[in-house]
Amino acid sequence: MEDRAFEQGPDQTVAEAAPTETPASEPALHADAVPAREKTAPVPEIEQILAKAVRHVKAKRGGDLAAIILAGSAARDALSPHSDVDLLVLVLGKDNSHELVRVLTRTVDIRYLGVSVAEEQVQTSPRLPIILRKARVLLELEAAGSQLLQKAHARFRQGPPSLTIHEKIRLRTETLHWLGKAEDRQAEPAIARHLVSIFLDESMSAFYQLRGFWPASPVEHLRFISQRDGALGELLKQALSASDLADQLAAARRIADYLFRDVPSPARID
Repeated sequence: MEDRAFEQGPDQTVAEAAPTETPASEPALHADAVPAREKTAPVPEIEQILAKAVRHVKAKRGGDLAAIILAGSAARDALSPHSDVDLLVLVLGKDNSHELVRVLTRTVDIRYLGVSVAEEQVQTSPRLPIILRKARVLLELEAAGSQLLQKAHARFRQGPPSLTIHEKIRLRTETLHWLGKAEDRQAEPAIARHLVSIFLDESMSAFYQLRGFWPASPVEHLRFISQRDGALGELLKQALSASDLADQLAAARRIADYLFRDVPSPARID
């Protein structure tokens, strides 16, 4: 029933209510002291982003969608202010495409893979088993996502494939190529430093391949290498922090000699 105003008739009187005394043991509450209603906690931004991204993928690929997997720093609860959100979308049939979308404050990197293509890449790719090691399924049909993660975990435990001696020689040659280019361009310091930076990146990649480690994320390269080979880690720090080009090139040459000390040069035919 709706509340209505009480209308006083001609023969009606309104008795003034007597003041009610508050017992001494129960002091009156001040109006400002009344407890406020408990507010619902706001939904974390990452949860909003994932919900919107999942809706986008379902609307776009609903007919052949098999699974949506969250990977990268978002799956590890390690997002930094500039981190992207990485999604692997498994679809029926064959596909291998990318899409970038913006959701709230984040860029969402969406990779579409056919289920059979993804299963093949888990066995052959040097990166996918690492990417999926701490991934989690957001949506799936018939356990397609869970089965892929199980295969990725099993592949990760096996370790990366070993290099043949010919692959090691090629790796050495391709890495040293950049150092040679840098030494050739010493008269142009900016170009030489750029070439040294490429050599250092290639050297860190070669370390993982030669030593049989799955590669860490780029932000963890120096820490990972230093923990497993202190001498190489120290040489890398010297090269990366050198202010003088000659000192940087000298440190880079020591890295090359140390890293590839057990790898022969290509065979001579002259």
